Amino acid sequence: MSAILAECISKLQLENVPSLAPKAAQYFDQIGQRLSRSKTTALALCRQSIAVQLACESLSVPFNEAAACSLSSVSLSDFRVCVKEARTSLGLVKHITLEELDVQYGPPPEIIEYSRRLLDEFRHTLGATMPAAVSRSMNWDDSVYIVGAFFLVCKHFKKRVVAKAALIEAASVKPAIFNSAVSKLEQFGGKTLKAIGTAGIGMLKTPRKRVREQLAEEDAENTPEVSTRGHTRSRTPAASSHMISSLIPDEAC
Repeated sequence: MSAILAECISKLQLENVPSLAPKAAQYFDQIGQRLSRSKTTALALCRQSIAVQLACESLSVPFNEAAACSLSSVSLSDFRVCVKEARTSLGLVKHITLEELDVQYGPPPEIIEYSRRLLDEFRHTLGATMPAAVSRSMNWDDSVYIVGAFFLVCKHFKKRVVAKAALIEAASVKPAIFNSAVSKLEQFGGKTLKAIGTAGIGMLKTPRKRVREQLAEEDAENTPEVSTRGHTRSRTPAASSHMISSLIPDEAC
């Protein structure tokens, strides 16, 4: 293990964690091999910190990201960009599920339901255009499709649950790749997206003023009216009053 990596582990106070040092050394070497031509200049400064973070993640050990940034003399945003690049290069990108998005962002239930329907239609429709072998080899559960479907459904329901930039970061892909996946989902999930246009009117777009008026009318019909003599009598519903007045000849009005 290199001296610079050992020093990083020590300064992050992780030297007593079992199996951490050899795991970090493994990631340190892999990052050096696979990202030797990376254009991310900050990577050279935080390579050892990234290796330690990846080792901590694999061992479920807490990691102090702020301390690592300070130790590497890089900003938090630059550090996260480097970590993301390292994860992608080493094949450590975690696949996100709709359940995780539901817990993290707490959208209305319809968002998750229609996201799942959109993914099912996308898989069936696009898969039908491919040879069976190609369809079987497709990673239909890739994070970019999961997050892309979630983004599209939110967009069609006109619900801003989370910023697009945050979803792109969650998918661990470049914006161009995310936009390409979203375009495919739109192309091969048209029926579901069209259904959202109709469903959204009733489920997520109910005017608040209209709801208040309906509740006020029901309350007025069910509230007893107190007379000046202290006796209580039922209030005649508006609909019944209209029916009675319609039976009186015009001459009597």
